[in-house]
Amino acid sequence: MKNIKKIGIIGGVGPQSTNFIYKKIIEFSQAKYGAKNNDDFPYLIFESLPIPDFIGNKKQVPKAKEMLIKSAKILEAAGATKLAIGSNTVHLLIQELQKHVKTDFISVIEEVGKKISKQKIKTVGLFGSPVLIQSGLYEKELKKYGVNVILPNSKQLEISESIIRDVLAGVNNLFLKKEYISLLHSMYDYGAENIILGCTELPQAINYEALNGKTIDSDEVLAEAIVDYYYAK
Repeated sequence: MKNIKKIGIIGGVGPQSTNFIYKKIIEFSQAKYGAKNNDDFPYLIFESLPIPDFIGNKKQVPKAKEMLIKSAKILEAAGATKLAIGSNTVHLLIQELQKHVKTDFISVIEEVGKKISKQKIKTVGLFGSPVLIQSGLYEKELKKYGVNVILPNSKQLEISESIIRDVLAGVNNLFLKKEYISLLHSMYDYGAENIILGCTELPQAINYEALNGKTIDSDEVLAEAIVDYYYAK
């Protein structure tokens, strides 16, 4: 039977992470569901949206929200049976966006929560944009599973934001990356069993292999959830 599902993805926030998520969707389709030919892969509709960012503060939220609502409506009108947002920070507005469309969203925050619950993690570190951290979205979600969240301090948030902006700009700041790696290790020292990379740019900042699988890539989690929805009977 022909698959009639279509996933509408609001991306461009930023464009690098959208590209990364698309690659992960392809990889999961091949690895988990044996996709080989063109018609084996998911039907995806992208809106690469150049919204004004609100990584560091919420001044641009009203303008961004208007653009995001319009984008969600466009994807729904194009036939999307499920929606997703390629950004953790934009999930600050997901409930507002849901009011304007009938099509449900796949929430990366909820999917990361499920993954952590399955791994039976009790204490997790979180890195992300300042606005995401201040929103408390992850703490609220993870509280459902009895998970304690270790948050970055103000100095660590500054470094995290700089790393995110370097990825967006294609800048390779080795000194900043060393500081960022030190921050990751400090989270483990404070008792984190794993660390959520809670911004879609962070998984691209460094090579995390040396951390022995002790990071949770929000891009991968979202990509896998999209693929699982598409192939589910």
